[in-house]
Amino acid sequence: MRGNPLKIKSVAFITVGCKLNQFETEQMRELVEAEGYTTCPANEGADVFVINTCTVTSKSDYRSRQAVRRAIRSNPDALVVVTGCYAQVAPDDVARIDGVDVVLGNAEKAEILDFITSATRQAPTAGAAPTVKVTPTGELSPLKAGTRLRAFGRYTRAFVKIQDGCDNHCTYCAVPGARGRSRSKSSDEIRRELEVLAREGYREVVLTGVHLGSYGKDLAGSGSHGEDRSLTAAASLPGLLRHIAEVPALERIRLSSVEPTDFSAEIIDLMADPAMKIAPHVHVPLQSGDDGILKRMARRYDRTLYQALIERIAGRVPRCGIGADVMVGFPGEDDAAFQNSFDLIEGLPITYLHVFSYSPRPGTPAADMDCQVDAGVKKERSRILRELGREKSLQFRRSLTGHTLQVLVLEAERDGRKTGLSGNYVKAFFDEPVRANTMMQCDAVSIAPDGLRVSTKGRR
Repeated sequence: MRGNPLKIKSVAFITVGCKLNQFETEQMRELVEAEGYTTCPANEGADVFVINTCTVTSKSDYRSRQAVRRAIRSNPDALVVVTGCYAQVAPDDVARIDGVDVVLGNAEKAEILDFITSATRQAPTAGAAPTVKVTPTGELSPLKAGTRLRAFGRYTRAFVKIQDGCDNHCTYCAVPGARGRSRSKSSDEIRRELEVLAREGYREVVLTGVHLGSYGKDLAGSGSHGEDRSLTAAASLPGLLRHIAEVPALERIRLSSVEPTDFSAEIIDLMADPAMKIAPHVHVPLQSGDDGILKRMARRYDRTLYQALIERIAGRVPRCGIGADVMVGFPGEDDAAFQNSFDLIEGLPITYLHVFSYSPRPGTPAADMDCQVDAGVKKERSRILRELGREKSLQFRRSLTGHTLQVLVLEAERDGRKTGLSGNYVKAFFDEPVRANTMMQCDAVSIAPDGLRVSTKGRR
């Protein structure tokens, strides 16, 4: 878009990164559609591109820049708006990309409609500097409800943002600088959002946030957001789970990542209670199985605590899917430290791994630490752990055959057949016709290359 009058017919959204970003993209999409604009896939040459970026690793920065440049190439005359975490922490770098028109911070996502509607009135002048509006994270206000989603794009499952920001300040992490301090949405507002989504037919919701386990710590006892003080018992993750389990049409609640120090015995007990409708699936970040590295990372636990927690979850919640993030190549990780991580993971009932290499994030303490690890060493350690993760996944899927699983049938298909997702976070593949967006009791028949073959015969 270079000086021509701007007439917007279609808007495309591109999301890089986490479930929280996906939720916020859907909020922006609903705002835009409510104003009468048409949204379309990014490959259809839209008049406006909104790229929601990520900065959790240097690879995320790279993928974000790639997404921006692809959008510009697909329609050089389009209005290009870049927002999200990469735009928040590096707005000047984003603004220097030729073809970017607007750079917005995370707080400005709520104003996306203002920037699009103003663009319909007046296109930017050719060669003009991009508009940049980024609220510093230190000035962020308490978390507001925002747009209450009625749908979630192409997804069968809906994500619901309950919390934003983080107070942990791990030495490798740029997220506090991109998202600010921990802030929670009121439990009543979350419940109202879930009631809307349930009425619209969503069977499963995924609770998302940056530091999910800190939910409510900024609300407890304050009566904030207009909540009655009698409801502040819900101002904790366990309290919230009890509060939203009462939504009648909701069939399954899934937790996203919860830190080891936040995973209380109370949460485990709630997961073991069928009335709570919580999926038998947890994701508990490990990062390292070496106590020295954990200390350098400023993580707030050791391998003994982590081991005891995972074993407690597996013992209390039958056939629970248990995932873990693990980082290789953190500064100071020698062969012995890496072996400690490998040995811990190998001996635990973890069912899948997210493996990634440490990458220095500007402004974080770890970026200036000594004993940086060679890139080739990181690559080899990643390969070893990914192989271990594949073996763990295979072992878990084998253990599920012959059992009955609760499976949500997804819209997605493979080889002309519907796919699904079990409560314990395993892909399911149906041999018989099934209807999308139904929750079904299925028998796990046999393992598939990346999931399980399931059957509903005799159950309908």
